[in-house]
Amino acid sequence: MKVTYYVASSLDGYIAKEGGDVSWLEELGIPMEETGYEEFYSTVDALVMGRKTYDMIVSFGQWPYGDKPVWICSRGKITPMKGCNLKVGNTPEEAYKAAKDLNNKHLWLVGGGNLASSFLQKNLLTDISLSLMPIILGGGIKLFGDLPIPIKMNKENQAPHKSGFIQLEYAINKDLHP
Repeated sequence: MKVTYYVASSLDGYIAKEGGDVSWLEELGIPMEETGYEEFYSTVDALVMGRKTYDMIVSFGQWPYGDKPVWICSRGKITPMKGCNLKVGNTPEEAYKAAKDLNNKHLWLVGGGNLASSFLQKNLLTDISLSLMPIILGGGIKLFGDLPIPIKMNKENQAPHKSGFIQLEYAINKDLHP
């Protein structure tokens, strides 16, 4: 199963401001149709996210991902939001196995950075699709949490966009790390 961390980051490696604020993405004024999001989302069968990402989405007031199955990795109890097709599995391994058991072919790791690092450490992440945005945030939530060893990747593609961001595609090189 393909597991992709599809994410936008500032030039200095942050996916959100302190407290999870992602309004900086809207402030860049990049039209949604130029981001490639719809094309990417059409390839996704299911989603997995961390608790803080889920809570941020809940704060928006409406579930944006339709009825695709979703797993929330959290130690605490999750109250499903209306419209959220919440599945059982609170750890990266449980979510991965459950998604695979449902014959999903492509799992989107929505966020955040610590969860992406957990998937990397457990050798479950296969791809990274990074929108490198033309902004320096100066602090906030990092693209990745701490990792005990370097993780090597193979660049698959890069595409500059007229809006100023660069789309970078990487495959995790399973042969180059334990």
